[in-house]
Amino acid sequence: MISKKRKKFQENLEEYKKENSKKTLYNLPSKVEFCKTCLMSNQKPAQTVEHRSDEKDHKLTIEFKDGICHACRYRKTKEQEIDWEKREHEFRALMDKYRSRNGSYDCVCPGSGGKDSFKVAYELKYKYNMNPITCTFAPNIYSQVGYHNLINWINAGFTNYNYTLNGKVHRLITRLAIDNMLHPFQPWIMGQKAFPNKFASMTKTPLVIYGENPMEYDQGKKDYKYNEDVILELHSRKPEDELFISGIPYKILKEKLGKESPNLDAYLPMTVDQLRSADIKCITYSYFHDWHPQGNYYFTKKNSEDFQLSNERTPGTYQKHASLDDKLDDLHYYTAFIKFGVGRAHYDASQETRNKDLDLEEARQLIRKFSGEYPKRYMKEICEWLSINPNFFPESKELVEEPNFTEEYFAELCDTFRPPHLWYLDKNNKFVLRNQV
Repeated sequence: MISKKRKKFQENLEEYKKENSKKTLYNLPSKVEFCKTCLMSNQKPAQTVEHRSDEKDHKLTIEFKDGICHACRYRKTKEQEIDWEKREHEFRALMDKYRSRNGSYDCVCPGSGGKDSFKVAYELKYKYNMNPITCTFAPNIYSQVGYHNLINWINAGFTNYNYTLNGKVHRLITRLAIDNMLHPFQPWIMGQKAFPNKFASMTKTPLVIYGENPMEYDQGKKDYKYNEDVILELHSRKPEDELFISGIPYKILKEKLGKESPNLDAYLPMTVDQLRSADIKCITYSYFHDWHPQGNYYFTKKNSEDFQLSNERTPGTYQKHASLDDKLDDLHYYTAFIKFGVGRAHYDASQETRNKDLDLEEARQLIRKFSGEYPKRYMKEICEWLSINPNFFPESKELVEEPNFTEEYFAELCDTFRPPHLWYLDKNNKFVLRNQV
């Protein structure tokens, strides 16, 4: 609740005014470090098991060794040690095992029709002679370009199952994820992780092919050994797991929502036993192919009839071709900047430096110019969507302290989530990032 956060913020106020503060949040490292080869920060979280994340939101952060982040070390491995011809042969052999002989769907390809999922589905069908069925866990608020590109994907020769959750419940759960964890995308991420495998089980499709593995950007999970399969821990659960949604224990949330509670199951992944019983294999395309996001954009532009970019630069970065689907995307990366000091331009520039699309100094300048830019373009619509009318949704009364979501409310909420070791409160009462790339 915001009142508790306000109180906690006041208790920490003097920490923000110190020239140096060692007080951290979210289990972040107290010393800020930037990768020597891509500029990524050691404050960046690795993949999170969202269905086990409570309100404390403790993170495992990307691993650094000798000043080099895990993603850059993996990139070096890709360049020097991986035999991509051999991986291609392995992939073809795997597809031969699963390819349908009677025209039925033989694999599920999750995605939105953006540059990455378009390329994966297109190559599966037209290069490897597979028969994929695509599926989408619908964005929070579709952008016009995002929906257009979904139709463009379908028009390239694909059947799509677009799962749109109960809008009343999803809005509330998203609002709670922001209030409790400053994590606008958490419910959507949970749905993205849970839905494709359930869909494969429902359609009796034996293979799910995701796009990139977390190794492309971080180490996945601690001590994770990279192979073709997805990280099971992210896409399934154990019967004994304590479950959370929006930082709230699942059992409590279910009790509060009453007759609407069955809709919560959409956020929870299958159990390990259910996944094994359904005999579904889940792999990542990037394990077998040299993944290159910018190259995926050029591929999609060339091989589709009408893939569109945004008409404007995405707030917080310098690009127009990434994260086109969801109007809440801008908010998501801004809140990451607040919590971890890593904004959208930082993610983009580090990844493109790693892939040799930018040099280090170009990346540094782009991060300094754009990272942390306020997401103004959709804020009016977002605030309306996140405001919960208790008369329309009585079950929300015990969960949402202040029903109206305004920009002023959002700004105050953001301040309560700033880690003191990252943010300095200057004499003009403005927050300044302590460490710049």
